[in-house]
Amino acid sequence: MNESFSFVDDSFDPIISSSYYLSIQLSLDGFSFCILDPVHNKYLQFQHLPLEANRPINEQVENWFRQIEKLNLPYKKTLVLLPSSRGTLVPTPVFDAAQPEDWMRFCGPLSEKQTVHYNKIAMADAYNVFPVEAELEKLLKKQFPNPRIFHQNTPVIEGNLATKMNEGNKTTLFINLHSACFDLLAFSDNSLKLCNNFPIKSENDFIYFTLFAFEQLKLSPNEVEIIMSGHHPRFDALGKQLSRYLRHVAPSTLPHHFRYSHLFRSLNAPRFYNLLSLPVCV
Repeated sequence: MNESFSFVDDSFDPIISSSYYLSIQLSLDGFSFCILDPVHNKYLQFQHLPLEANRPINEQVENWFRQIEKLNLPYKKTLVLLPSSRGTLVPTPVFDAAQPEDWMRFCGPLSEKQTVHYNKIAMADAYNVFPVEAELEKLLKKQFPNPRIFHQNTPVIEGNLATKMNEGNKTTLFINLHSACFDLLAFSDNSLKLCNNFPIKSENDFIYFTLFAFEQLKLSPNEVEIIMSGHHPRFDALGKQLSRYLRHVAPSTLPHHFRYSHLFRSLNAPRFYNLLSLPVCV
């Protein structure tokens, strides 16, 4: 189901919104935003709105910007997550901030209607380079004074490495599902070992590419922890199918870096894991 919902903690105060962080996610699965009080490190609000298939996305977003009061308040920081199947990690020593387009063209064609953004991932000593639709970027900058735009893998990498979840020989695979593809990231020895995106045309594709990563990295199916996040029509079924081959498969929980209003107990944690993780990037 993809229905709209909204909840706000009683402690939310629009008068002090300039001390809050606003995080936004826009994908084919819908438009979502949440508000963090960084002073108390606590999430206070969440709202999700489904997109109408037969209307231009930018038109719908522009309408929400006009109609939703919370999106017109001043914020300390505005963070925007724009999921994309395209993106590449570039080591810091070889990255040239003056020509990020060269890295995108190296990975495939770049449309004239796209601009190229990059996120510095300090914990990985690398830059995440990815394309953004120019008209959407223009709309975001019209609405917010200085929006910071992120690729979906950036908060996952920063969050995992910053908390040193993978010290020693422990390996964790983080899988983030989309409707037609999935991101697969591997962490071990407190470092990123793999970051790739694979298409999903069937459940067999999902199983094949995941097991292929195990083979390439020479991992033990009985020892590696697999964490699944994201949104897919058959999210639960894919997890169960993967559990037939790998022992430790589990959906992600709410990011442990933050505190949450009690209202967040009803939230689908795997679906919004990346969005809620965004503040670890700043």
